[in-house]
Parts: sequence; C-alpha cells; structure tokens
Amino acid sequence: MKKISLFLFLFAVLFVFSSKSNAQSYFTYDGTSFSVLLTCNTNNTQVIKVEFSYNNQWLPFDIIDYTNLEDVDGGGFAYTVKDGAGKKFIVDYYRTQDYIKVSNLETGEEWTLYRRAG
Repeated sequence: MKKISLFLFLFAVLFVFSSKSNAQSYFTYDGTSFSVLLTCNTNNTQVIKVEFSYNNQWLPFDIIDYTNLEDVDGGGFAYTVKDGAGKKFIVDYYRTQDYIKVSNLETGEEWTLYRRAG
C-alpha cells in the first residue's frame, strides 16, 4: 500500500512540474464590439496565438508579421494578423497603458480594447 501511495505522490509531483513548465499566459482584451485573446509563450516574450471573439466563439487569426515597439515611447509590439477570409488587422499593444488598438487595414476602422481583470 505504501508503494502505491508513494507512486501516486511522485506522479502528482511530476504532473505539477510538467504542467508549470509548459504553461502559457492568456490575456483577454475587451471592447464594445468584440474581444481579443492573446496567448503568449511561457516567459511572456512572444505572442504565439491571436484569437478574436465572434458569436461566443474564439476564432484563430494567422500571425503574418511582427513589429517590436519597445524602443518607442510607451513600449509594446504590433502584430499583423489575417482572418480566414484574408482580411488583415493590426493588433497594437501599448505596454505602459496596458491596452490594445485593433486596426482594420482595409477600412481603416480602429477599436481600443482594455485588458480584462483577472
């Protein structure tokens, strides 16, 4: 019985450490028309996935370009993304204010989204 308990304990410890090493960070930004979910790598140095909300679903967008804006006043980054229909958007993150601006490259329309608490 002790061997089984020890084995289960070791398994639980290994599971906790492996899940922490592969953890990703998720940041949701909400606006009046839609929300954007950014998934970052384990040390928050790169956005690896961008999703927009539509009809209560998260739809993935392809990342097609990246611009590092850390040298610009306020810091941040900008990702150019493309939806399934080929429409392109820029997701521009403002680090010091912690919000994003999303711009439709076709129409020039722009939205400001603020990070969801939690």
